[in-house]
Amino acid sequence: MMTKPITIAGKPLSRFYQMPFEKGSRVLKLAVLDQIASRLHSTFSVGKKPDLPVIQSLSFDQGLLTVNVKLGKEEAARVYIGVEYDCLLVSCSVDTDESYLGRYAYLTLRAMMRSGYCDFQEYYWPACFALGNKRSKYVDVVKKPGGFTITLKKKFSGLFRPGDDFPDVTERVVMPRERLLNKHAMARLAPVSIGYCFANTDLLNFHTNHYPFLIPYVFAATAYLKTVKSFKRFVFNANDVDGISLSPQQEELNSICSAMKELAVIRFNANGHLPEKVAETNKLNDGNQLALLKLWNKALPLLMLQRFTHYFYTYGMRNVTGKPVMRDMKLVEFSMEVPVLSFVLRDEGDYYELQLKIKVKGKLLHLNTDKLSLFLVCDRVKPYLWYLLEAEMDYRLVWFFSRVNFGVQVPKGYYKDFF
Repeated sequence: MMTKPITIAGKPLSRFYQMPFEKGSRVLKLAVLDQIASRLHSTFSVGKKPDLPVIQSLSFDQGLLTVNVKLGKEEAARVYIGVEYDCLLVSCSVDTDESYLGRYAYLTLRAMMRSGYCDFQEYYWPACFALGNKRSKYVDVVKKPGGFTITLKKKFSGLFRPGDDFPDVTERVVMPRERLLNKHAMARLAPVSIGYCFANTDLLNFHTNHYPFLIPYVFAATAYLKTVKSFKRFVFNANDVDGISLSPQQEELNSICSAMKELAVIRFNANGHLPEKVAETNKLNDGNQLALLKLWNKALPLLMLQRFTHYFYTYGMRNVTGKPVMRDMKLVEFSMEVPVLSFVLRDEGDYYELQLKIKVKGKLLHLNTDKLSLFLVCDRVKPYLWYLLEAEMDYRLVWFFSRVNFGVQVPKGYYKDFF
């Protein structure tokens, strides 16, 4: 933690002018900037379209943004910007202090607000820069023509900053899981029979995405009924299984699969949607996730009785159609064993790290971040064997931690106040 205040242009941060962000963000709006400027002085136009300075370069040092600007024929100036939890700190090499917002600072901020606001989130790195040390242990600042980029170092991909989203940890409600049925009810094979496909994809990349679901398929077996010779079609309705003898368990499983497919498509928010519409869409998706998890719990013991189950990485729902492609269908198995979540908090000197661990029957699973599903997990050593999580809170935590390599780092500078 810092023991001495940072001094920029001869002024400590306590002498920087403060401007409030929009609640819950690092956004400064032009209306707020103009309101502050008009209240302080009338020596230059506020609220109109003034001549804006040219931003010649940007740099980032010890957590402070420096903007080099040139206004007309006047000498070049430097504007200094610090991003705090709920306010923006600004000063410059000409004027501006804790009680006065000068012309250069005002006009530079206006120049940064091309859309009527500026989001300073990318410059918000509290407690990440040690005093007197230009390099941070947490982030890399890479210079480029006219500016720079800030990226997290690989070791700190899960760095937590005050205000970052973190899963709500509420009461953990375990989903009732159906008991494993009599193994003697194992589905019988025939030259043409039915199997079940675990359809999975990346939830973030495409707008035809879907949550993990099951879909039946019709296949032709080899001569001795030991393996799949070819896939005939996905099953979408009762006509697709005409002439195939189904067990009562398969009839029930097909009904579950049909319900899953109806719930699996993710609803997306379009740009410009009102907050009410966004909230409505998110609520619908959350409800569908929970309903799907319940269906997976019903389906799991029925899946254990099937001769053939496959995995298909779909790249989106648009590819779940017609005839499965042999090279895309991978044999998989499912387990009735329940994954158990636990956490380890490590003291790493300047920061704490919270790690998520997942065990099955006391043995640690090493998850592969390249092969993830929302409700199910597998070990990277045995990617063909999948385990179903038993609670909504479990899959939300696993999904969150999977995107940060299963570890969250929290600098001690704000651990007590915010974490």
